[in-house]
Amino acid sequence: MNIPNDNDFPQFKSAESTQIKKASADKYSVIHNRPERVLNAEKTENGVLLTLSVSAKRANLSYTHETALYLMKPCDADIEELFVRVEPWSETVFRVALSREKEPRDPFANIPREMRMLTAEPGKVKFDFSDNGGEIVLKTAKTEIHIDKNSFKISAYNGGGKMFFSQRKNDFRTADVCDMSIGTLGGEYISFEALDLENDEVIYGLGERWDGIVRNGRSVDFYNKDAVGVTSKRSYINIPFYISSKGYGLFLNSGAKTRWDIGSDDCSALQFSAADDQMEYFVMHGEPKEIIRDYCSLTGFAPLPPLWSFGLWMSRNSYVSWDVVNEIAEKIREYDIPCDVLHLDTAWFKTDWDCDLKFSEERFPDPVGHMAKLKERGFHTSLWQYNFIPPNPENANYIEAVENGFLAKNEKGEPYRLPEECKGSWVNDAVIDFSNPKARKWYGEKIYSLIKMGAGAIKTDFGEGIPEEAVYQNIDGRHFHNFYSLLYNQTVFNASKAAGKENVVWARSGTAGSQRCPVHWGGDSQCSFEALAGTLRGALSLGLSGIPFFSHDIGGFLGTPSDELYIRWAQLGLFSSHSRCHGVGNTAHREPWEFSREACDIFRFYDKLRYSLMPYIYKEAEKCTESGLPMMRALYLEYPEDRNVYHIDDEYLFGDGILIAPVLAPLSKSDMRNVYLPAGVWFDFFTKEKIESHGMWIKRRVDLKTMPMYVKEGTELEYCSEDKTLINGYGEIVKKEIWV
Repeated sequence: MNIPNDNDFPQFKSAESTQIKKASADKYSVIHNRPERVLNAEKTENGVLLTLSVSAKRANLSYTHETALYLMKPCDADIEELFVRVEPWSETVFRVALSREKEPRDPFANIPREMRMLTAEPGKVKFDFSDNGGEIVLKTAKTEIHIDKNSFKISAYNGGGKMFFSQRKNDFRTADVCDMSIGTLGGEYISFEALDLENDEVIYGLGERWDGIVRNGRSVDFYNKDAVGVTSKRSYINIPFYISSKGYGLFLNSGAKTRWDIGSDDCSALQFSAADDQMEYFVMHGEPKEIIRDYCSLTGFAPLPPLWSFGLWMSRNSYVSWDVVNEIAEKIREYDIPCDVLHLDTAWFKTDWDCDLKFSEERFPDPVGHMAKLKERGFHTSLWQYNFIPPNPENANYIEAVENGFLAKNEKGEPYRLPEECKGSWVNDAVIDFSNPKARKWYGEKIYSLIKMGAGAIKTDFGEGIPEEAVYQNIDGRHFHNFYSLLYNQTVFNASKAAGKENVVWARSGTAGSQRCPVHWGGDSQCSFEALAGTLRGALSLGLSGIPFFSHDIGGFLGTPSDELYIRWAQLGLFSSHSRCHGVGNTAHREPWEFSREACDIFRFYDKLRYSLMPYIYKEAEKCTESGLPMMRALYLEYPEDRNVYHIDDEYLFGDGILIAPVLAPLSKSDMRNVYLPAGVWFDFFTKEKIESHGMWIKRRVDLKTMPMYVKEGTELEYCSEDKTLINGYGEIVKKEIWV
């Protein structure tokens, strides 16, 4: 049942709210105030405002012989009227807003529009309005929205008259479906919605999901948190947007804690809820590519990262001095490894992790000079930081932030601290309040200075674990937890942009709109083949959620990879949109020469192949910024009519023309790779074998060096001259191939 419980909605277990905690002990005590029928319909400039009567139900424990279940029974409503706005925003997009007031409250009112999840404003779309007494119809050139006034049910049809969207009404007594309503529980509110889910309908998206690209039947932990691995349901990046194989997408514009049940409580219903007294969502329809484009038209398109960012990044946690950095730079060139970025992780400060944004005078003296020399040798420098400040009296940033009120606070107005029972390394860290414009300006100026000193990129680590019970200046914590990452990343991204023509962040956390701040990476993965497969699933799921650029830690972050795992991860990583080697600990080597000679040779081969294909990669990246499509593309996006691809999440299209089938298991299990080739003509990239497919599986024998790659007929590949850096562009085109 789509009801919040203690685990789902942290505000129900707040230590300061005994009454709410007690009420939530019975998760079925929620009163569902449901819109029953339309009392009044007022045509507005943008659509229609509906005033609705309310009926209420509550779930009660019942028995059918030995079966215990909850049945919905009528009860007294505690909301007199409900209001719903239905508004076309374009020919293919419409808005639905449920509230207790005629004018919904804007939880983001004090946040600049360009920094919100929803950045678009209502368009001046032409629509026809009709009301025959029993039904209201809003009609654009490509969409018809029907509202039944007696039962209050919204359905929508495309230009061909095919229904693609319909609300689900709970006309059965069981409490398995919670249809549109505003629930009350101990003084708190939860908004609910339920839609029809067809038997063969498949749902994709909802952010970074390690367990698969298909969301049907899976529970979703929709609360940004440190995932600590990439094989659980935890996620750094929850995005309230999904795509349906039925031909529509839906974006829930909420920063509040949400829950999604997709055919899990009732196989015929897609349900979602938010810990709020109102709900706003947008529905768009068309082909999958059109749906992603419409979603990005609401939340923003990704800017194009600089060319050099598509080169190799070399890192570990952490290089501890310029001496180590320079040694790495020397070996990169000595071993003939094309590379463009060297990253300094947590140890460039005086004290490891004590993030004061100042270079250690002992270990990292003269940062301007050293970064300039690295750039002369073809290396940009990337710097780590995070959104917390250790309460160190010697940390000038902490003192400034306290004096100026730039930190999240407790109820007494003091810097917020996690409770004593919360054990962990960062229990005392103070949280920068990025809802405060002065704090954004203060922190942005510090980032600006680092870029002016010569840094090429900033790693925006963390951002997903801020406490919602803390007090923030311009937004309630309950609406800020998932949304925080966007303000954090955009503050750093904007400051970097202001400091130079090129800018990029290396971000871990995110939400809707985060595509505006590329690049995101997959966080702290384990060193295992299972985590390698989870990483790919997370990449494809993010791509289905509007994030076009994605990377991950080659070799895995937590642990020590074998040579074989390192090779397989490098093959995938060097054919991701961005490529970085990284591992935990300053002796956790991820540089290719630290592995066997064979591993280093194979790494070099794929690294050079990536660099030679840079004209193709960069052109495809440019397309992504215009379309919203990801570089790593689930086959469903390109072949939505092919039911065979619906569940495939172990291969992908790299741009428009190259199909990648990474090897995700050790050779000890199998030396054969099953690869699905959609209908069309394909060429094996390495053997040039031509395969005419009607949509079929093939078996491809693999050795340690081989990662199957296939090129779609008609694809033009340009190869550039071999170079070890992209700092001056990718050089001349030395070969063109049109695969026919």
